[in-house]
Amino acid sequence: MATQDFFKPTILYKEYMILDLVEKNKDITQREISKTIGIAVSMVNDHLDTYVKQGFIKRKKHTTKTVEYLITKKGTERRKVLNIWYLKSSHSIYMQAKDNITTFLNQIIDKGFKKILLYGAGEVAEIILQVMNDDNTLPLQVVGVIDDNESKAGQVLVNLPIISLNDINQYDHDGILISSYTHHEVIFNNLKQAEYPVKQVIHFFDN
Repeated sequence: MATQDFFKPTILYKEYMILDLVEKNKDITQREISKTIGIAVSMVNDHLDTYVKQGFIKRKKHTTKTVEYLITKKGTERRKVLNIWYLKSSHSIYMQAKDNITTFLNQIIDKGFKKILLYGAGEVAEIILQVMNDDNTLPLQVVGVIDDNESKAGQVLVNLPIISLNDINQYDHDGILISSYTHHEVIFNNLKQAEYPVKQVIHFFDN
């Protein structure tokens, strides 16, 4: 999932993204901007017209199909201000999500789990590991990440080895946390077929 997929494209968000894209690539097309932000090409054109009038962007036409967009000094300063606001909003959302994950991890700890494996080497596992790295006071250790995709075997996720289900006995652990939303049911069935103790299976998402 791309970062911008989660955010509603507000006026300020679209302004920040367009100025940022133009600053990084003066040859970017309206269609490319449209695809990146997720808005109509006609809307991109309207926004660019507005930013030209505001002095944030200069438009240089070479042909009817070839246009150069140059961000001005005023536009760069505006982009910097919007960037600070964007980071502040993103940080606020991250802190809320982090608090929710930390609460969940403390519930695991309260149940007596000390060393666990994650099952599912995707975005959920990565975020859980990042939260744990940010708060190293939690008395919980993840010793590895299980994944059924053979191509991931031997790779690492946030400095932890990605292993197959067949290798779990090589790792000292007292539980497995299913860290996948999309494949939650499949993973749970895999564990049951492998005769892994159900009481040692931890569900991040409702079963």
